[in-house]
Amino acid sequence: MKNHILLTNYPEQEAERYIHSNPNAFLFFSDELKVEDSRDIIDEAYIANENGKTILIAANSFNIYAQNALLKVLEEPPSGVVFIIFAKAKSLLLPTIRSRMPIINRVLKQKLPHFMINIKTLNLEQVYEFLKQLDKNSLSANDIKIQIQSLYIDCMENGIYFNEAESEIFHNALLWASHYERASYIFSVLLLMILRKKKHKKLKIG
Repeated sequence: MKNHILLTNYPEQEAERYIHSNPNAFLFFSDELKVEDSRDIIDEAYIANENGKTILIAANSFNIYAQNALLKVLEEPPSGVVFIIFAKAKSLLLPTIRSRMPIINRVLKQKLPHFMINIKTLNLEQVYEFLKQLDKNSLSANDIKIQIQSLYIDCMENGIYFNEAESEIFHNALLWASHYERASYIFSVLLLMILRKKKHKKLKIG
């Protein structure tokens, strides 16, 4: 068996299923893979095991610095060591990692959920309460991206359309999520823009 990336809707559960039938496997799971996780993974890789070992790396999101720290050991793993990365999407991983490891795709396509607030009834009070609670929920970067896309589609379904500059703000929001910007900051920018558009639309109708 060789190093590879396995794309799945449920990284932790998929990795746990694997480890039950492979006694020489070691699982590293975190909601977000951080640099300290990479250090532990590298340390484990260099601990000798006469039967060889498989190191499973599963996460819902992957810090860019953590990924960079793993590049060397993934490219030149110690003798007898195999790495399997479990991720929800290949876009979560650096191109340099994707180029070093074949990808197996087991992702089941799921219908995009609606945004967490009803756009039709959205008002300033709802936005305030939503933002106040948002950072307490600890959404992963991938969850934030899904909600950004859901928000965009929900707006269009409710007759709120965006010009090129406004669409660019949504694109930037996805980039902010990739760089682990706070969810409350990202959605404050988007939701306040949408409130302004709703107000302008209401004035035009009136």
